[in-house]
Amino acid sequence: MKRRKLLLDSCVARAVADRLRADGHDVVTMVERGADPGDLAILALAASEKRALITIDHDFGMLVFRDGAKHAGVLRLRPTAAPALAIRAAELIDAHGDDLDDAAFVTDDGDVVRITRR
Repeated sequence: MKRRKLLLDSCVARAVADRLRADGHDVVTMVERGADPGDLAILALAASEKRALITIDHDFGMLVFRDGAKHAGVLRLRPTAAPALAIRAAELIDAHGDDLDDAAFVTDDGDVVRITRR
């Protein structure tokens, strides 16, 4: 498994960070960084550090597709309980990490995973 550089939005449960770190990934969370600078600044930070962003927030899709915001890959998870979210995030990083490395927007809709590239 390839080690990924990831930034977790403040809305993502700590259990996700714990699981991904246990899997060997380089994980930074916005909670650890302090005050939330806003979605656009979070995307810019992730891009500058070459980290894929993991979020459950729908607003990032608008910023990326409507506004053309620069990013280094986004994984939007479907909201669920923290333990299940951690497992699902690990599965998706394993299955779609190369897509995220290629700056794709990966959306988990539960039954379907959509991969969108600009």
